[in-house]
Amino acid sequence: MSNLRDILNGLTGVWDGTYSHFKTDGTLIEKYDSHQETRLVGEDWYERIVYKRAGQEPETIDFRARVIGDELLFDDANFLGQTTVVNSQMLVFPYTWKDKPHLKVLELIYIVNDNYRTRTWQSFEHDKLVKTTLIEENRVPGGNVAIW
Repeated sequence: MSNLRDILNGLTGVWDGTYSHFKTDGTLIEKYDSHQETRLVGEDWYERIVYKRAGQEPETIDFRARVIGDELLFDDANFLGQTTVVNSQMLVFPYTWKDKPHLKVLELIYIVNDNYRTRTWQSFEHDKLVKTTLIEENRVPGGNVAIW
């Protein structure tokens, strides 16, 4: 099994993808494109995601985390989560928002190959499943991560 640092180094770079959100009965809620840039500097993980919903201005969210052993800890003023290695192709990432502790998400990241990955979310509100999300992403060949 690979260690977290090796896996993260393999995930750094630029990824374009699609988010598809579904009700629990399988009905599509919304679908939109995304652009993600990730980098690892020492123990610090940087992640920027740009959500591109049709007819709206792009929404950009930056995430920061620290590598601590074989776990990646996200802990800032708003967000709390911890990524754990399952094996060299899978990570599990449960997270929540500090100001909305009744909302929880369980994310499974599946690294299919060096240039293609999927992520699935199970979103819970008051401990009840309210939606699932499928994220499909492809690495942008030669994509450069902006310094931010």
